[in-house]
Amino acid sequence: MDTVAYDLLLVTAPLALVLGLILHGVAMAKNGDLAEIEISAGAVVIRPRGILKMLSFRWSIRLRAESIAEVSVIDIENTTPAGMRYGATLFPGLVAGTYMSPEGLTWWLVGRMRPALAIDLHDGPLNQVVVQVREPRAAAAQIRALIRDH
Repeated sequence: MDTVAYDLLLVTAPLALVLGLILHGVAMAKNGDLAEIEISAGAVVIRPRGILKMLSFRWSIRLRAESIAEVSVIDIENTTPAGMRYGATLFPGLVAGTYMSPEGLTWWLVGRMRPALAIDLHDGPLNQVVVQVREPRAAAAQIRALIRDH
């Protein structure tokens, strides 16, 4: 293989891999099931699925029940994170990661045009978590029951 072709391969192969990973994450975002949610006795744990762990810069988020102020299901069609990216990725069809604004830090993991679970927090480094899960209304009801019990 000549040197120019080899150098071109060395440069384009990593770029193609990264682009493929990003496109896979965007494709995953279309179905609205971006994270697993586990609701236990004292906490809510959110785990991004697959490559979304890397794109959102989080393997998981653990929210203590006593730090949850409010839970709602929002339509994210015309909603975007406030502030600037602070360890986040933003591509057409995928918002993933932490955003910083004067009001504080928020963490987003959403695709497009699907309802999302919005969890407002009053204690901790994050002020809000917005994530698309398989059944956001059912998850919201379970989290409301959890915070009522605490």
